[in-house]
Amino acid sequence: GLPTGNIPAALSRPRVVQSSIYAAEDNLASLGLTPELEKVVTSFKMVPDQKLRYQQLLFLAKKLAPMDAALAVEANKVQGCLSTVYVIGSMQPDGTIDFVGESDSQLTKGLAALLIKGLSGCTNDQIQAIDPKFIHAAGLAQSLTPGRNNGFVNMLKMMKRQAAALAADRGAAAAGSAAGSAGPSRTDGVRMTAPSDTSLHLGPVGRRMTETLRAAFAPVHLEIIDESSQHAGHAGAKGLDGESHFALRIVSEAFEGLGSLKRHKMVYAALEDEMKLIHALSIKTATPTEAA
Repeated sequence: GLPTGNIPAALSRPRVVQSSIYAAEDNLASLGLTPELEKVVTSFKMVPDQKLRYQQLLFLAKKLAPMDAALAVEANKVQGCLSTVYVIGSMQPDGTIDFVGESDSQLTKGLAALLIKGLSGCTNDQIQAIDPKFIHAAGLAQSLTPGRNNGFVNMLKMMKRQAAALAADRGAAAAGSAAGSAGPSRTDGVRMTAPSDTSLHLGPVGRRMTETLRAAFAPVHLEIIDESSQHAGHAGAKGLDGESHFALRIVSEAFEGLGSLKRHKMVYAALEDEMKLIHALSIKTATPTEAA
């Protein structure tokens, strides 16, 4: 027979490999990945070296659907990235969330594409459950610089924030619809109130935004809140005369039949000149039918 001293060296390797596979599967199961994101992570785990991972990211970047240029505004910009990158989510009728994005760097665009592919079509609960440590399981943390790693994590954080906000808006809309005529209703975070001129409390930029939106949408309800004081000292907080951050709530017939992403694009397009003067704008929209 064979010398017993040679047997362990020859036969132990398959068991080690098999054990590693099971451990990897257990690790993925604990990361709260969406089904699509698990497929993506698994595909990256199978890539043997760093250069091939780069090629795979560049391939994802090439396949990413283009984002409308109107969405490339400060409010959709991911902070803390080495490159300029934008991501924005939109709520779908079935309660899932879709994302679009863009970047001026192909590598960063590939990272954004990975997240967009993995998170789109999922619910807010599924998105919130994702553990950012999956970047290590995919082998990407070892292949990227610390700056790229941080940017990747910041993209995920922003997409989680957007998903939570969209889910909250949807929940508010459902609550308003259920209330019916029993009390004031709310849709997409918009309160239907008696018309009032909120522009009286705004600076020149806020008043200009009010005039532009009234002309573009003939809204039945328009509320613009200057939140600049809440962001004093933050990066980008300086706008024209200190007006940097605004919250918009608008109800208009112009939004009939359109999803939230289309509505936001319309608002950004209307405020194209004003957006150059401020740092961020949060938007809540509704139609008169939704808010009735």
